[in-house]
Amino acid sequence: MSGSMLQLVARRCKYYAFINTFICSVGLFTYVSLLSMNHSGDSIVVLVQLLLVYSVSLLRIVAIIKWFEWIATKKPQIHGKKHIQLTGEQTRSIYYCIVRVVVPTECASYWFARQTAGSMQGNLNWWTFLVEFAAFIPKSLLFEVIFDFFHFAAHWACHQSPWLYKNVHKRHHLHIHPCPLSTYAQDGVDLILTNVMPFCLAWSFGFCMSDLQLHLLLAYKTYVEVAGHSGLDIKGFSFPQMPLLNDFTSICLRVHDHDLHHARQRYNFAKRFSLWDKAFHTFRAGDTVSPVL
Repeated sequence: MSGSMLQLVARRCKYYAFINTFICSVGLFTYVSLLSMNHSGDSIVVLVQLLLVYSVSLLRIVAIIKWFEWIATKKPQIHGKKHIQLTGEQTRSIYYCIVRVVVPTECASYWFARQTAGSMQGNLNWWTFLVEFAAFIPKSLLFEVIFDFFHFAAHWACHQSPWLYKNVHKRHHLHIHPCPLSTYAQDGVDLILTNVMPFCLAWSFGFCMSDLQLHLLLAYKTYVEVAGHSGLDIKGFSFPQMPLLNDFTSICLRVHDHDLHHARQRYNFAKRFSLWDKAFHTFRAGDTVSPVL
């Protein structure tokens, strides 16, 4: 193997180690924060639990938005910085939407999955975490493929139905060139149709995930959502927990692919993989089509 190839492999390993460390840290934080919750039926206890779940869901979303805003200070934007700047009013509106609409839907997804999630075997330490993470990778791959199908179907329907697009999905497409925060410029019905329902339907296939793996799943899910809207010209793919997946299957997406969907809305309805868009002939690679400026 040549020296240049070794350098490329080393850079790639460093890149994905950096990303996965951050995402796993977010998942571990939310898991540990909720670890002490009991299941008492007392109304005060239930209220405290709801507030705690709400708080960690909000922190997960904001942490990942801020991560990509930080990355944006070091990496170029696909269409240049001037095309993705939000006004102060837009920024306040989206944060208000996150607090009022997005976080409650994330809590609903968590509570649905939590009913059937198992307990982690043994105490949490580096070894048990690595075992949990190794088992999480194939489970999350299968989950994401199924989730992406239901998301693809709902998202496609929102574009095919003029009524759904106008009344449900149009707000999200006011941003032709998205940025990390504009990920969550969505209506509540849109979130339920394209996010909560696909999540619950995919989870209903009987995934045997532990509490920790559920928190990792939600962290990776949020990361991929924001990454796809980041507008950044970066090399990463949409399944960071298994970097070699795209080398063998070519189904992973890049930021450019979903960025193209916002510019040319007849392409790229899936969010995780190109699998379903390729199956239904709606896929276009984001870096092969002339951009809309």
